[in-house]
Amino acid sequence: MNRRSMLKYDYMNAGERFADAFSLPKDMVVNATLIHMIGKSDVFVENFKGIISYTCHEVLIKGYGVKFCVCGEGLLIEHYCNDDMKISGQISEVRVIRET
Repeated sequence: MNRRSMLKYDYMNAGERFADAFSLPKDMVVNATLIHMIGKSDVFVENFKGIISYTCHEVLIKGYGVKFCVCGEGLLIEHYCNDDMKISGQISEVRVIRET
């Protein structure tokens, strides 16, 4: 194991190491929220707990141990269900807010 991979291994929690060792998807093992951004106009969110707040300028999403803020102009939740959602508009940033 080289130095870079050793440092990466030190920062991984037990669930991430388990997923890595058995080549499993980390999002499923550690219950992570997935965010996929397509260009500057679409964000797809999977595996989240819920929506905290929603305006045309900001969508605040509750993940597992973290919050995400999608910021921009003319934001619209085009699709929403228990499994995923699609946010469209002029997206300027996606911020991660760690819960303490």
